[in-house]
Amino acid sequence: MGAVHRLAASSLAALVLMLMAAGARADDALTPSPDWTRYAYGEALIMGRDNQAFDRTLVTDIGGVENFLSAQSPQSPFGGGFRTFYGAIGPDCRGWEVGYFGLYNLTAAASTSAAAVGTLLYMPGALGFAIDPVGADLATVTTRTTINGAEANVFHHFERWNDRRDAWMEIDWLTGFRYVGVEDAATIGLVCCNGTSTPSYDAGTSNNMFGGQVGGRARWNWNRWAVETWGKAGLLGNFQSQYQGTILDENGALVRDARSSTGTTAGMIADINLTAIYRLTDTWGIRAGYNVIWLGGIAQALNQFDFSAASTAGTLLQPSGSVFLTGANLGLEARW
Repeated sequence: MGAVHRLAASSLAALVLMLMAAGARADDALTPSPDWTRYAYGEALIMGRDNQAFDRTLVTDIGGVENFLSAQSPQSPFGGGFRTFYGAIGPDCRGWEVGYFGLYNLTAAASTSAAAVGTLLYMPGALGFAIDPVGADLATVTTRTTINGAEANVFHHFERWNDRRDAWMEIDWLTGFRYVGVEDAATIGLVCCNGTSTPSYDAGTSNNMFGGQVGGRARWNWNRWAVETWGKAGLLGNFQSQYQGTILDENGALVRDARSSTGTTAGMIADINLTAIYRLTDTWGIRAGYNVIWLGGIAQALNQFDFSAASTAGTLLQPSGSVFLTGANLGLEARW
C-alpha cells in the first residue's frame, strides 16, 4: 500500500509540474486581477479518519481477562473522495455558492491469531460464548465508512489592494445550510476449527445531519500564485439509526435475530482548509492543499456492539462519537 501511495504522489507531482510549465509557456503575462463573476472547482481528496471509538474489548480469551482486539484496534482508515463547488458574485458584492463533498470506503482492519497470543479467541460476554463456545483460531475486526455532504451558502465579498506588490486580498463572510451523511459499518469475524466455520457479528450506523453554518474565507493573490483558506463551523441536528445483523453460531444456528433502533441528537462540524493555487491562465488554476474536518455527535458502528444476553440487547443506540478527518486535496479551478 505504501508503494502505491508513493507512486500516486509522484505521478500527481509530475502532473502539477507539467501543467505549471505549460501555463508559463502559454501565457507569461496574466491580468493582475481578472474580472470574474463566476467560479467553479473540482478536487480529488485523499483523507484519513482517526478511530475515536470507545476503548472496548472485542476479542478476548475464554475468561474475558485479556484484551486481544479492541474497538480502537483498526486505526488510520484512508480513502479517496471528491469535492466540487460552483458560485457567483453579483454587482453588489453579494454572492452564493453550492458545493458537494464525498469520501468513499474509508476502510481499516486489525487481526490476531490463537498462535500469536497462545490461547483460543472469543468475543466477550455471554453472547461471545454462545457464538463460538469452542474458541477461534483467527479474529479480525474491520470498519468501513462513507461520508457524503452538501452545502449552500450566501456571502459578502470584499477586495483589498496592495499596489506596491501588485497583489490583492479577497475576503468572504458566509452563512448557509449544511448536510452531512455518515454511513459506518463494522464486523467482528472469527475463523475457528481449522477454518471450518466463520461466525461473525455485524453492526452499522446511519447519521443524517442537517443545520446551519457560519464561516469566513480569505484569499491572497499575487502574480501567478494565490493562497486560500477557510474556516466553517455548524450546529447540526443528527437523525441516527443503528442496526445489528443476524448472529449465527459456529454450526449455523440462530443466536440472535437482526435488531435496530433510531434516535436524534445534536451534532457539530468544524471544517478548515488551506490551499495554494497556481494560475495557468486568467481563467484556469491548479489547486493543492490540506484539510481538517471534525464531526461531533456521531453514532459509530464500533460503539454499537452489545455482547449481553438480555432480551433487549442490540436495541440501544450509542450516539456519542466523533469523526476526525485529515488529508490532501488536488484539483482544478476556473474563474470567469
